[in-house]
Amino acid sequence: MISHVRERKKQRISRGLEQWLSILAVTLISLVAFETVAVATAMPFVVEILHGEHLYALASGVAMATQLMTTAFAGPWCDAKGPKPSFYTGISLFVLGLVVATFAPNVQSIVFGRAIQGLGGGLIIVPLYVFVGNYVEPHRQARIFGSFAAAWVVPSLVGPLVAGFFVEHLNWRFVFGIVPILMIFVIPVLLTQFAKFPRVYEPRPLSGYKRTIAFAVSAGSGILAIQMFSGLRSGSFSIKVIGAVIVLSILVLVLARPLLPRTTFRAGRGLPATVLLRLIINGTFLSVEIFLPLMLKTVHGWSPTQAGIIMTLGSITWAVGSLMSGRISLPQHRKLLPIVGTFTQLLGTAVTIVAAWQHIHGSFALAGWLIAGLGIGWAYPALTVHGLAITPPERHGLTSAALSIADTLGAALFVAWSGIIFALTHSLGDAAFAWVIGLMVAILTSGLFVSKRVLDVTPAPLPASEVAH
Repeated sequence: MISHVRERKKQRISRGLEQWLSILAVTLISLVAFETVAVATAMPFVVEILHGEHLYALASGVAMATQLMTTAFAGPWCDAKGPKPSFYTGISLFVLGLVVATFAPNVQSIVFGRAIQGLGGGLIIVPLYVFVGNYVEPHRQARIFGSFAAAWVVPSLVGPLVAGFFVEHLNWRFVFGIVPILMIFVIPVLLTQFAKFPRVYEPRPLSGYKRTIAFAVSAGSGILAIQMFSGLRSGSFSIKVIGAVIVLSILVLVLARPLLPRTTFRAGRGLPATVLLRLIINGTFLSVEIFLPLMLKTVHGWSPTQAGIIMTLGSITWAVGSLMSGRISLPQHRKLLPIVGTFTQLLGTAVTIVAAWQHIHGSFALAGWLIAGLGIGWAYPALTVHGLAITPPERHGLTSAALSIADTLGAALFVAWSGIIFALTHSLGDAAFAWVIGLMVAILTSGLFVSKRVLDVTPAPLPASEVAH
């Protein structure tokens, strides 16, 4: 193990190339962020235009389910072959999926395109973590991870405005098509600069990937099945259907267990609790965020541009919180970030519930989401830095994959559950949104306990078995 660590330390890149890594990563994340914010803003109106409102949760969440399938494979792929092959494949699939969605004649085709997009997304995120872990000095990693979150600021400002303009004045298809056009200019620069990155170690056979892929695909398929149930009308939820959803949910967690640190679902101290908390805070945040624009449109009659403002505010405060997190260096202060961030996110999410009723102004949702974004901004990058710090360098790919799997699993599963709850309670009118957000508040509350398990940990690397199983 020591020889591997020394070999990696000798492969640190120059400050100039490190700046290119940061610039290109931030550019790519900015494009992904724009697409995320723009699609989330436009989706309530797109499904209405295409007469597929009942498929809203599926169209919004399918990319997360398919992303889970490839995220698990990206970790061992990066560790065996380096981050470049996974990264390039991911970009290709991501762009292809957006092109399919751009020319989609119906919501079902949008679902298919976003499924391909998700497959690509799963192969992009893990390599970015590995690039930073392999090539950047440890004391500068926190700032770069903070800049990843800051890359959401500009897209969050312009994304809702651009998406609203496209939907209201041009055509919703531009929401999906603009990023592939911009990628034409980004990809040549990316290929040129990334070709200069040295090998951190010699490629080795990619072993054990079949088992990983089998579990990941099975878990992702289970989530897809749950999401499809969200397309049912409220009167179609029989006892058998509800039972099937419960069984599928349990099956998904069982299948996901081998993809994460061994005691993740028991909140084991150290890396397992770190991964579980990421699952909780990211999954609940994205689940609520998907339904807030729909709530503001349906309950308060807001336009696409107006409803998208909530995406802007949440992303900005997330970025502000991340930058603040990156500037905190004292260990006694950094160890507080997970619990303080989780509590702040919980508080803000709870505030948004009151806006689910028509007689209460929608600005309460905006205020709550400002607070929630700040909370996750404090906790999210801190958990990334912490997870890599307690992992041996030669296992950074697996740990990065575990964090990304947790992000994707939480988001995909919680969005599926939210869609089921929304479909079940749709006949209750405005209260359906309160039920969805209330479920996420309950899950976030459990995150407070998990955050305490993150704190009590030594900086020594965990055994390989604890990371891989």
